[in-house]
Amino acid sequence: MNGEDRRRKVAFLVLALAAVMAVASAAFAVSMGLTSSEVGQLGGTPIVDVNCPATPCQVSKVTWTISGTPLKVTAVNVQWTPTSSGTGVSYNVYVNLYNSGNSPVGSGSATQSVPTSGSVTTTVTLGSPVDPAVIYKVEIVIAQN
Repeated sequence: MNGEDRRRKVAFLVLALAAVMAVASAAFAVSMGLTSSEVGQLGGTPIVDVNCPATPCQVSKVTWTISGTPLKVTAVNVQWTPTSSGTGVSYNVYVNLYNSGNSPVGSGSATQSVPTSGSVTTTVTLGSPVDPAVIYKVEIVIAQN
């Protein structure tokens, strides 16, 4: 065996030893002593169905409240039929408005109490008035409280 082969074998062994030490040190780095009181609590649910809050699962009608000079959209009126009704039942209704490039131009939310059955109209006041010329799309999200 010549000197060149011997140097290659030694270099290979040194690299192999360095790799083993790197793995071993990484294994020791994650080995910590903890008790359950030192670990934050965590829980999760199984996969469950999300039920639509409207019957049928759609908004019936959207209309606009326009005011001011120059004229601006100040509120969005959302007509829909809740799936649950009665004393103490309420929903949050969220509205997002988008321009032609799908960028948000306005939003707002309102809480709707539902004491009786049937269709309701929720008036969602926008955070700031929006020029009607820039509104191209509306998104409605309804969540039961």
